Amino acid sequence: MTLLGVLLTGLMVAAQEEQPAKAATTKEEPAKEEPVKEESDKEQPAKPGDGQPPSLLDSPKFFEAWEHYSAEEGTKLEDVWRIVQEKVTVERNGQTVEKIDNVLLCTGKPFGYLRSKEIYEDCQFGLEWRFPKDENGNSGILVYGVGKDEIWPKSIQIQFHRPKVGSVFPMKDATCDPQLPGKMLEKPASEWNTCVVTCRGDTISLEINGQDFGVVKGCMPTKGFIALQSEGAEVRFRNFWKRPLK
Repeated sequence: MTLLGVLLTGLMVAAQEEQPAKAATTKEEPAKEEPVKEESDKEQPAKPGDGQPPSLLDSPKFFEAWEHYSAEEGTKLEDVWRIVQEKVTVERNGQTVEKIDNVLLCTGKPFGYLRSKEIYEDCQFGLEWRFPKDENGNSGILVYGVGKDEIWPKSIQIQFHRPKVGSVFPMKDATCDPQLPGKMLEKPASEWNTCVVTCRGDTISLEINGQDFGVVKGCMPTKGFIALQSEGAEVRFRNFWKRPLK
């Protein structure tokens, strides 16, 4: 073999030996797996906050959960109680905006009440109320109501009778000790007032317009229905909410 032939043969052999190495370097690498999300990164279910729950009056089925009683036989619910809408102005993010509130209107006549079908214990509820036409308007809330419907049933009453409000006392043969005296309200009757009632066992505490009005203990019964009174004067309620206590 000539010298040229020897050189060509050597080059061919060297080229064949390099092929596996080149193939190895061009081989496709397996795709990288996405890292698994930690539990803390996953979307978590919403948890109920500590803020005020939605108003019961916003439900189109509100009256299905309530019954009315009237001192005058044959009185229909809609003769005394109905939902109306009021336009209100509120401040949001530094701007004045208008919104529509669902308001429970009670004509006040005849005497009676609107009571929950549900029986409550260890709960908190609140509302706003006002008397649009009567400086001496009378109404209130009955808590822990039991027994037959009558004027007035066994219960603990929270008084809205102006000009003093917030007195708490037992009705019929219910009990509580001590009773709370009423206090003078500074707001005119036509303006909204807020009330928050906390019921836990035999204890009821009351807050009106952000002020602590006091606590009554020794309440009996300790569970029952909630009722809003119709007691002679037109009264309106809004932002009516409730929540259980743990």
